[in-house]
Amino acid sequence: MAKLLSTETKARLHLRLAAVLGDSSEIRKVLPDPPEPPKTVTDWLARLNLLYGVPFNYLVPDEGMLPPESIRFFTLDGNWVDAMIDGAFSIGRNFNATADTASMNLDRAVHPQLHAAAAAGVPAVRARMLGLNPPPVVLQTITGFVLRSSVVSAYKNLGVNVYPFGHTPDDPNPILLPLLRLEALGPQSNTLLCLVDGDAYRVDIHEAPEHLHYAIDTYQATPLSASKVIHDFTISGDSVTVSTNTQQLDITSCLRASSPRTLNMTALAAQISAANNNLPVDSAVMGFEMTEGVGMVSFLNRNPQ
Repeated sequence: MAKLLSTETKARLHLRLAAVLGDSSEIRKVLPDPPEPPKTVTDWLARLNLLYGVPFNYLVPDEGMLPPESIRFFTLDGNWVDAMIDGAFSIGRNFNATADTASMNLDRAVHPQLHAAAAAGVPAVRARMLGLNPPPVVLQTITGFVLRSSVVSAYKNLGVNVYPFGHTPDDPNPILLPLLRLEALGPQSNTLLCLVDGDAYRVDIHEAPEHLHYAIDTYQATPLSASKVIHDFTISGDSVTVSTNTQQLDITSCLRASSPRTLNMTALAAQISAANNNLPVDSAVMGFEMTEGVGMVSFLNRNPQ
């Protein structure tokens, strides 16, 4: 049979609870060290840090700020994000006239660890989608862009490379900033949102790598003509060295008479070989001579801080 607490014991228990709940430092003493927030909560907060679930009109309040075929760059305001997360917490608070309440003290006790756990989960959000390990991040500055263009819906899987100032491909030591989020805002959306860890200086937006293709440089149907700029190369044993020197070949004779938009690859390989001292042209040589990279557009911050 359970033993009922005496009035004196209840009074002491109430005083003790009041003392603990009335001071955030006392609450921290009775919590695990460090407190372990539920993973479902930290995962949700990590996604909220990356603006998942935020209504689009909160990101772009007016259409005039992002008209069709435009791009807008931004720095994510950490105070705005903190206020948003604080608003998410406020759903469970019991507000009254004083700020020194048990619920507010509990928030103060768990907030540092909860925010740290949510921040630690930020790089894992995109990595989990791609099946990769989370990249090392700092999260002191988060920058990004919003792109509204028919390109987003027409060319799926656009790639983005972002570089900090002084570390672009034109510099001796290029560094890629980690991508935190890169996705269209809906299955048929024409708007792409990108967030990166760090201060973006150069942003390269390019087609998906699978769009690599063979191509010629000029083609004319009437009169029929075609040309291709190729690189000089040398072969030493199993090594092929590609030179920066180029020459333009008239490859009109390589077009099939019955189908003038079709190249005779055997004839083209022979012509490339003849232009390089009759060196053998295998599939690898043909690959570096004929492959064209994907389309890419670069944006530069002309006033880096």
